Amino acid sequence: MVQKKSAKAAGSPRRSGQAHLRALVEASIEAVRERNAAHPDADFALEPVNPVRIVFAFSGGRDSTALLEILSRIRNAAGQSRIADLTVVHVHHGLSCNADAWVEHVQSFCKARGLTLEVVRVYVNPRAPEGVEAAARQARYRALLRIARERRADVIMTAHHQDDRIETFLIQWLRGAGPEGLAAMSPVRSFEMAGSEGAGIALVRPWLDVSGEEIERFARKARLTWVEDESNSDTRFLRNLIRTEMLPHLDAARPGWRKAAARSVGLVAESAELISSIGREDLALCAGSRPGTIAIGRFLKLSAQRQALCLRAWLTSQGLKAPPKVRLEEMLRQVRQTQGAGSMCFHMEGREVRRWGENLVIVDVPAPARASDALQRTIVWKGEPEVSLGLWGGVLRFEPCDGNEDGLDGQRLRAGKLEVRPRRGGEKLKLHRLRPSRNLKHLYQEAKIPAFERGRLPLVWLDDQLVFAAGLGCDVRHYADRTLVAERVRLVWVPDQPLLSS
Repeated sequence: MVQKKSAKAAGSPRRSGQAHLRALVEASIEAVRERNAAHPDADFALEPVNPVRIVFAFSGGRDSTALLEILSRIRNAAGQSRIADLTVVHVHHGLSCNADAWVEHVQSFCKARGLTLEVVRVYVNPRAPEGVEAAARQARYRALLRIARERRADVIMTAHHQDDRIETFLIQWLRGAGPEGLAAMSPVRSFEMAGSEGAGIALVRPWLDVSGEEIERFARKARLTWVEDESNSDTRFLRNLIRTEMLPHLDAARPGWRKAAARSVGLVAESAELISSIGREDLALCAGSRPGTIAIGRFLKLSAQRQALCLRAWLTSQGLKAPPKVRLEEMLRQVRQTQGAGSMCFHMEGREVRRWGENLVIVDVPAPARASDALQRTIVWKGEPEVSLGLWGGVLRFEPCDGNEDGLDGQRLRAGKLEVRPRRGGEKLKLHRLRPSRNLKHLYQEAKIPAFERGRLPLVWLDDQLVFAAGLGCDVRHYADRTLVAERVRLVWVPDQPLLSS
């Protein structure tokens, strides 16, 4: 059964309440409009208007209900030019027995206001190692991001407020977080998740300086109805414990402390941004020879503290979450004390930080199947221009040779036993007619292909003879006679993601 709260009338709210809340929402929209004007989308720039596409996270609770009410009034106002599109998203986590009833409530609310609603059902592992709250939050933001990308939105907007910000600060403080973690939340920032999927989308929280009491007064005066999540009273969750057990004692001991605390959080956020800007500046100075890499020589000239800031900025720029202090220090130790591509390997979120020559690089972790026979497969070539190699993550192209160009016998490729196999060691290839065959390891070294990339390179065998090694080329001993064979074919490996040596 859905738990609802409504308000007939409760006291006399401040006369400026609604106007204040609306002004904050309008200001946040203006901030995004200015952002769009500075970085216009070629497909969407109605200057000087620059209306904003918004995806709104609607739980159905008091805060999101109040904010959506304000948004709907702005959006439905005659002649408004701020909002081009407003999509309301309700994420059904499946964690509460009341979740279906909440869906009915948000559907009714949106229908009454003519709002577009998307209900997204997600799975949350109740035994997730990071905790059910964190798992639910990740699933929720992934759903919001997906819809934002589908709708080509500029903004994902949430109803977090001052109390949420203070609670997050205290949680981070208890966990021993640094300035970036203690900054808790910012009103407008770029959306960040693993990877660069959120590029160009702003995460906007217009009410971060608004107390829960002010939102409650508006909601009651507007006679809004909302749902209550019963898990909010479960003190097994740290946030709820802080909200219900800790903060009331502070309210009693020092009335008005929340405004002072919010001011401190804001100052910490300013400091965190300054620190981050130093890291970004150092990252630009330490840029490696290839995009997205760090030049180790320049990096090691920084002080230890600035090395840590630069490394954090680099990881963030590559879509990775900066690790805790202990792991960051271990990464820095490996950078300072190791040499060679095979001597440093730091695993992070399915990727690896490695040394490659004079640079630090981030590479994808090879799939577990790469170490097994799962990668060995037979190819049946019928003359098509390319064949997908599945788990290898790329395609093998069969390109016709021109004139006197060397290549493999096309008819033999059709009729013979054509296989793709992973490297097992000891294979040799002859790349030049006047030079002997050589071990693949030495050929890869000459081609400057790092050892950690070689497992991604397929080998092509024809009738149990190695004829082609990706990244190197064909064995010249298997080239067809140009005077006798008209159909000659050149093999080309095209990976989904380019190698560092390419």
